[in-house]
Amino acid sequence: MAPRYDVQPGKAIAIFQLGDTLWHVLDLLRTHKTDYPKVGLSWDPESPHKSAVTIHLAQLTLYFPHSLRQSLQLIVVPSLATSRLVLHYEAQVLSSPTQRLTRARVGRTLGPTYASTGSSTLSYPGITFDLLTSSGEREDLVETLTVSPKSEEAVSLGPISSVAVHPNRGVTIYLPDAFEVIIGETTAQDLLLDLGPPLRKFWKEDDRVERMWGGAESTDDEKGACFWNYFQYGMDFLILRSGVVSKIILYSNIPGTPLFQRYSRAPWTIPVSSGTLDFTCPLASFRINLTSKSQTRYTDEVRLTVPTTGKKKTRASSPAEPRATVGEEEPLDTMMLDRVGEGGLDGVIGVGGSRLLGFDGLIVEEDRQSSGICSVLVYKERLIA
Repeated sequence: MAPRYDVQPGKAIAIFQLGDTLWHVLDLLRTHKTDYPKVGLSWDPESPHKSAVTIHLAQLTLYFPHSLRQSLQLIVVPSLATSRLVLHYEAQVLSSPTQRLTRARVGRTLGPTYASTGSSTLSYPGITFDLLTSSGEREDLVETLTVSPKSEEAVSLGPISSVAVHPNRGVTIYLPDAFEVIIGETTAQDLLLDLGPPLRKFWKEDDRVERMWGGAESTDDEKGACFWNYFQYGMDFLILRSGVVSKIILYSNIPGTPLFQRYSRAPWTIPVSSGTLDFTCPLASFRINLTSKSQTRYTDEVRLTVPTTGKKKTRASSPAEPRATVGEEEPLDTMMLDRVGEGGLDGVIGVGGSRLLGFDGLIVEEDRQSSGICSVLVYKERLIA
């Protein structure tokens, strides 16, 4: 049976909505494996943190341009002239194997076009038709159909428009109204009211998390803490037993890195005097604009930042190592992190390690291969009497 897709100019084709995040669309495809059994992804492997991402399906192409939000902006039906698809528009059959879409049919269905006679492209708000020829004949076949936003502001980009990171304090989440998460003050109830319940809770009593935050020096309040995982927003919050937020992690969802597709991309930026920092900025920009901690002061925070599977690690792959022990030398103020040994990555090739750099109230994780910033961890310095 031929697949049937509904076409909504400026909005959607089938189950895919313009403005949906890459994480959401790939998660959606996992739940519709029968309808979309083959899925391909492509991006620029030389610069994945600055690259667009394209999803290739049997009948559709989904395009996510490089942006802070990593959202769907184009839905393309290629090779429509030979496709088995049945396309519907407002309860009418727009195209099918027995009723091919032509220049005349487009005009009858959608009305007058912006294009002049003889053009190979027919354009309407939110939808474009590319013809096989530009002869101007009524029976010219449509080869490609593209759904795009009607205007720059016409597509909903989800509940979170941006996240401003404030090291040593917290974050401001724009929903679009500002919601400030202050470390040591914002409560779990506040998160529930503004973000809703997390998709998962990850208790700090887990052995992996004890290693993560330096369990030997944890307070009684921290020992009863748990993570609230908002995968759909690209955020984690560590909630203490007292109910307040202790730490915040924001993820960048860079293709080709070990963390790709575990979390959505949080549209985070760090306001600084010279502008803003984001996941595409090199570590040098963070060093220039932020106050660095000495390595001995932030080692405990960095040492166990990421849960591991509990497998024995070699010295070269230990997340607590201040320098690389194999290959090239690492800067003295960074530490190596090997995520390849984490659960779910066994047998995966082409991914490398990352390095961690600490600042006052902030830890930055950089992917060694692309130099993109995979994640940032926001915390608050403890007062020393």
